[in-house]
Amino acid sequence: MKYTTEDALKEINRRAGVIRKKRERRVTNILATTAGITLIALFAVIGNFSGAEIPGSRSEYGAFILSTETGGYVLTAVLGFVLGVCVTLVVKRLKNR
Repeated sequence: MKYTTEDALKEINRRAGVIRKKRERRVTNILATTAGITLIALFAVIGNFSGAEIPGSRSEYGAFILSTETGGYVLTAVLGFVLGVCVTLVVKRLKNR
């Protein structure tokens, strides 16, 4: 099948767009997986280093998992995670421009 120059250019741009979207989807999946693993690892490390054991009786809001001294660490970790997500979104948005 013969293409005119204009049709050939459109086809090249279409294929490039498909390749670009596939690559961006792959990068986004990798970043999301890494962020999830990092969050799980962060909670595991905080739980290990806090020395908190689960007591026999349960309390409200899941507070039985961590001791009272770890509240600051958890808040810092959550804020750091949210900041990392925001920076990632800003970088992606600037890259797309």
